[in-house]
Amino acid sequence: MNGTRWRTSEPAILIDRDEEISVLRQCVADLLDGHSAVVTLAGPRGLGHSSLIGLLAGHAKAMGLTVAAIRCLPAETGLAFGVVHQITSVLTRAGVTGLPRWPVAEGAIPGLCADFLALARSRPLVIAVDDAQWADRPSRLWLSAMARRAGQAPVLLVQATAHISDLTDFGSPSVGPRPDSTRTVRLRPLTEQGVHEFIAARCDGPVDPVFVDAATAVTGGSPAVLAKVLNLFERDAVTMNAALPLLSEYTDDVIGERAADVLPALSADALRLLRVLALCGDTLGVELSCSLVDPSVESPATVLRTLSRLRLVSGGDEPLPPPAVRAKALAGMTAEERDTLLSRAVNLARHAAVPDDRLAALLLTAPPVRADWSADVLVRVARRKRAVDEHSAAAALFTRALREPASSICRHQLMLDLAAVEVVDNPHAADRRLRQTLLEFGPGDPLALRAADLLQMRGDAVTTRRVVASVRARAEAAGMDMGMLSAIGWLAENDCAPDSAHSAQSFPDPVAEPDDPVRAGIAAWALTLRGVDRERVQLLAHECLRTTSYAVGGPALFSTRIHACRALLYADDIVGAVRGLDTVVAQARWHGLPTVTAMALLQRGWCEQHRGDLTKAEEDLRAAQTHLPLRSWHPRLLPALTALTALLRLRRGRVEEADALASAEHPEGADQGVAWGLLECIRGAIAMESGDPWTAARRLQTSGEILLARGWVNPALAPWRSLGAAAHAACGDLGTAHVLSTEATDLATRWGAPSTLARVGLWAAWTRRMAGSDGVSKAVSLARQQVAVMASAGRPPAEIARLLDAYGPTASRVLAAFLPDITDDPALAQISRVRRVSRGC
Repeated sequence: MNGTRWRTSEPAILIDRDEEISVLRQCVADLLDGHSAVVTLAGPRGLGHSSLIGLLAGHAKAMGLTVAAIRCLPAETGLAFGVVHQITSVLTRAGVTGLPRWPVAEGAIPGLCADFLALARSRPLVIAVDDAQWADRPSRLWLSAMARRAGQAPVLLVQATAHISDLTDFGSPSVGPRPDSTRTVRLRPLTEQGVHEFIAARCDGPVDPVFVDAATAVTGGSPAVLAKVLNLFERDAVTMNAALPLLSEYTDDVIGERAADVLPALSADALRLLRVLALCGDTLGVELSCSLVDPSVESPATVLRTLSRLRLVSGGDEPLPPPAVRAKALAGMTAEERDTLLSRAVNLARHAAVPDDRLAALLLTAPPVRADWSADVLVRVARRKRAVDEHSAAAALFTRALREPASSICRHQLMLDLAAVEVVDNPHAADRRLRQTLLEFGPGDPLALRAADLLQMRGDAVTTRRVVASVRARAEAAGMDMGMLSAIGWLAENDCAPDSAHSAQSFPDPVAEPDDPVRAGIAAWALTLRGVDRERVQLLAHECLRTTSYAVGGPALFSTRIHACRALLYADDIVGAVRGLDTVVAQARWHGLPTVTAMALLQRGWCEQHRGDLTKAEEDLRAAQTHLPLRSWHPRLLPALTALTALLRLRRGRVEEADALASAEHPEGADQGVAWGLLECIRGAIAMESGDPWTAARRLQTSGEILLARGWVNPALAPWRSLGAAAHAACGDLGTAHVLSTEATDLATRWGAPSTLARVGLWAAWTRRMAGSDGVSKAVSLARQQVAVMASAGRPPAEIARLLDAYGPTASRVLAAFLPDITDDPALAQISRVRRVSRGC
């Protein structure tokens, strides 16, 4: 089917019209026998009226009859007796003589009828009028008069119309003998089989049933619309397989063009109602929309029927204009007219108790109402949209709410709400809004902390440091305590590489005695980076996490709590870290903060990786990218996501996949944050596993430089020293290997986390064995002691095995090499058994 193309020749449009053709042919046959008839072809535009008129004219001429087939145009509705003039012109060109003159007054209609009847007596006459709904009033009166007199002479009068009410009243008494046959034939849309036949007649290959279904739906079975759409496909050389996704677009164009032809001829009432339905129909519904129109001539119900027959509105219970028709109908309205109509619609909707979501949709397009209730409605609906992750819709509603009057606090909250959801589809705009709102807040504004918190979570540490420093300077000048804001600033500054422009520290060290949960969480993280005072770290982190409220101005900021959870992770309290992150994820989702949700899920993924549950870690990674698509992540945060993704592949033994992920190109600026150091560490581990210790040593050295420049000393954060020692030993650089291994052991001892000590001890033993140096047993003894500590603390053997078995297959081999040495105690021997079972050994 891929090669199927459209044929240049257009087929007859009279597919699925056998019954109508039979009626017209019978009428011609009866006329040849001297029997008159009046036939009306009725139905919405586009169902084949013109083609049936053409077929009738051709067949009648072939039978030797006198034929006048004409078409009315919307532009000629004001031309008196325009139909009569067209008919006489056609007959004149056909050589017919003795035709009546163009009448000038309605009083001439009886005589005009007599002249045409006299003509028919000399030779049977066929008069066919297409698009008769556009006939001018005198012409409609003449057609009605002719229909009543048709029995006086052999005349076949055929009128094709989108609606009957504008034409003749065939139920009126006849003037003289009635015609032998008076029929109304109602045209119907093509069936699905008819659409299939129509398409098959235009293509040189098999017809896709899916394409047929779609074409039937979007064209409504209109052969005229379908023909024009296929003509466009043929013009643009669009093959059938490529046509399906373009079908709706092309159909809208065709419908729009057809609407543009009809709109100028609509009555004032019809045009007003069409515009009301275009602007308000979706939100108010048809019934309420009709009440906005004050009809001058026709009732709304009559106008609706007219619009439906002209295919300007859809059929069914809610006849609304399709998008292409709306655009054409609204194009002629001025901005003032639109605003006036929408303001009336908003007031009507509110007093009619229209549901909030529909009222909010109407408010989106309306000018400001300048009333408190409007902002309340918009915010309520925005928060509901946000709760189901409809971020674009929520952003539009929050933006519109900002145009309504609100208090300063409410306005600032709205700006934060908007920035939080805007980040999904327009992260750069969200960043600008966060910067703007933070700078606009007074230094003592309780929402300043929240703005700083969200800006920090976005990942642009350089901007966060600069903006927070500016706000803090204003606060200090006013004598205000900005300790919590300074803590956020310190967090951002820690992610920035030191340079000559910022050699001095902008924010005070947070490890002094903190007196609030925010500073407690940051202090816990600062101590973790230094790798000191692990017990105090745990106390501070739990103090931070105990405060879970997120009221306006509340202290339970997300960035500090996430970092408190990270501190617990590296202090070997993984259960506490995961529990804290669970709370953060739940609250962030409740408050509609996709960035915070994604960051918390990412950190929870690191926790699950540390305790060996790779499946849960992968689930958290996927969820993080669901809440915040990759396109919306700040470049400085992406390396942390890549690092964890690659590490999980490495731990599953899929080294090539891990290497491809870790080596992929990152956007500009990705290498400016501390996350780049973590990614370089994973790249080093991959290189080790790939048998390239030289590349591994270089990568791990770069990782160490990035982390140390920011004060990340603790070996629990990234094993760049231990891995680097092994890499240098493999390269024969035993001196560097010894220095790195010794540093790692000393720092791990200072930190005191059992899992870190055990891993560092195992790597040290591995490095010394590779170098053929002494101290292997001492390192193994250190690892063994720490395994015993973990076991005595109640950690099950399976968990201990997973904690030690990290950073890929090489780490697994390190563990395997020394398991007999560290598990000779019967109480610990189960670790070896668990590991063998989990590995399938």
